[in-house]
Amino acid sequence: MSALGEAVPQQLLFSRTRSLELPLTRMVRYSRSGRRAVSVAAARARLRRSDELVLYVPGWWNTPDDPSSQAIVNALMTKHSSVYLLDTRLSFCRGYVTAVSNVPPLSHLLFGFIQKLHKSGYPVSSIHLIGFSLGAHVAGFTGKLVRQNLNTTLGRITALDPARPCFARPQLRLAREDAQFVHVIHSNSGVLGIEDPLGHADVYVNGVRGKQPECQDRSISLECDHAQAWKLYSASAVNDRSLMGRRCSSWEELLQNECSGNETVMGYSCSTNEHGMFLYTSEYQQPATPTPQLRVFNPFNLLRWPFRAVDT
Repeated sequence: MSALGEAVPQQLLFSRTRSLELPLTRMVRYSRSGRRAVSVAAARARLRRSDELVLYVPGWWNTPDDPSSQAIVNALMTKHSSVYLLDTRLSFCRGYVTAVSNVPPLSHLLFGFIQKLHKSGYPVSSIHLIGFSLGAHVAGFTGKLVRQNLNTTLGRITALDPARPCFARPQLRLAREDAQFVHVIHSNSGVLGIEDPLGHADVYVNGVRGKQPECQDRSISLECDHAQAWKLYSASAVNDRSLMGRRCSSWEELLQNECSGNETVMGYSCSTNEHGMFLYTSEYQQPATPTPQLRVFNPFNLLRWPFRAVDT
């Protein structure tokens, strides 16, 4: 296994601006009565000790209103009375390297939020952080800070295709020690997502290097492949048998797509007792109507900065 985070030339991803204003970073609280953007302090005040904190951290160039955030939140709201989203636009809607440099400050902000909850008697073990791409590393860094400073551990982290570029070093990215249970869904491993198993239970969508069949009609499928992680996780929150993985006895078995273990529930309802590597093979049918477009920043096409519309 390799950790090749430096494969993307940094000059392609370099941004000259860096103007993170953490005090302006807000959360969005979703409940049965609707959604409301709130300050971090206000979000903390609304939590009772009996509430489970489920918080989603979007990825690069994702906003609270884009399809990825809405799919995750809507799915989670079928299970919870409230869901929180960290609004990362100030930090992540900019050049990639600058966005990466904002992962630690965002993590410290989130840690400060959790630290004050902890001091008020809130059980940190009931916190579930979910992160997509860069957001997965924010969740991981936050978990590290909690473990190092509070002598306790987050309950659960779900990492949706954790970002690979600039995260080659194991000590500077998400790790299984960051929560009591770390579940990882890999959908573009070795390219935009990290290839190595990072959690207690890692599920690989159509293999380690497999291109996603949903994306086969794209000339450049990277973003589409990357997005399958949040799509599959959203579906698993609504139907817990929609993401079933077969346990792999070895990395070599996974590389050959020949995992033969029993089928196991992955995704939202993945049991904390499940440890190891798993293979999920999707069954894809061509949609009758075109899928909606998601506007994302594409670092691989400099002629079309800052935006490019892609099918997802």
